[in-house]
Amino acid sequence: MWPATCKTYGSRISVINVGVRNLLTALGSDVGKVREINEDHVYLSEQYPNGSYIAILADGMGGHLAGEIASKTAVEIIYQELHPFVANARNINELKYVLEEAIEKANSVVYQKSMKDERYRGMGTTIVAAIVNEDEILLGHIGDSRAYLIDSEKIQQLTSDHSLVNELLKSGQISEKDAINHPRKNILTRALGTDEYVKVDMNLLPWKKGQTLLLCSDGLTNEVSDQKIFELVNLTPENPNHVVERLIFQANQAEGKDNISVILIHHG
Repeated sequence: MWPATCKTYGSRISVINVGVRNLLTALGSDVGKVREINEDHVYLSEQYPNGSYIAILADGMGGHLAGEIASKTAVEIIYQELHPFVANARNINELKYVLEEAIEKANSVVYQKSMKDERYRGMGTTIVAAIVNEDEILLGHIGDSRAYLIDSEKIQQLTSDHSLVNELLKSGQISEKDAINHPRKNILTRALGTDEYVKVDMNLLPWKKGQTLLLCSDGLTNEVSDQKIFELVNLTPENPNHVVERLIFQANQAEGKDNISVILIHHG
C-alpha cells in the first residue's frame, strides 16, 4: 500500500513542493501534446527523520496501457523494498545493495507479469531512482531516463543512456550532432522488465549546498538541450516548483511529442 504522504502523478502536469530543512524538492509529470496517456510514473517521498528522500522516475513502454503498467509497477515495488531500510539507515552508503536489489526485484516482477498476461507481453520501463540526504546521492539506473547534477557553473549528466544511439556515439560511428535527430534514437539496449535478468548501473557521489539534482524522462531531454536545462534551473534554483513548471513548459513549447516527467531536489 502507498503511504498517505506518497506523491505520484500520471496525468496532466502536477507540481508539488514537499521540501523541508536544507533540501527543497518538487516534481511534475505531463502527458505532452501528442500522447493520449501518460506512461511515466514519478514518486517523491516526504523527508525521513534521518534527513533522507527517496525519488523514483520511470518511463514505460509497450503496447496499449502496458507501458503505464510497467512503470507504475516498477515504482511501487522499488518504494516498497526501499522504505523500511531508508527509514532506519545510518548513512546512504549502506543502502547501495538495497537499492540495487530493489530495482532487480522490480525487473523480475514486471518481467513475470509480462510473461503471464498476453496483453503485457514485451512491456518494460526505464528507471532512475535516487536516495539522497544533505551529504550524498545514491543512484540506480536502467534505460535512457537521466539524472543530472547542476550548479551555477555547469550541468553534469550522472547517468549514461542505455540506448543504441549512445552506443553508436561512444564507438565513434556517429557524431553528437547526428545523435540529436537519429531515426533510431528511441531504441533501448537495456530496460527494466524486458528480460529475466538486468544489470543496474549504480553511482554514489557527494554533493553540496547550491547544487541541484534533476531526474527526468526523455520527454524532456529530447526536446530541451542540456544548455537550456542548465539555464532554466539556474533562473530560480531555490524555487523548484517554478523550475519544474518551466522545464515542462519548454518541452511542450518545442513539440511535446512524449510524456514529460521531472523530479528536482535543490541543496539550498
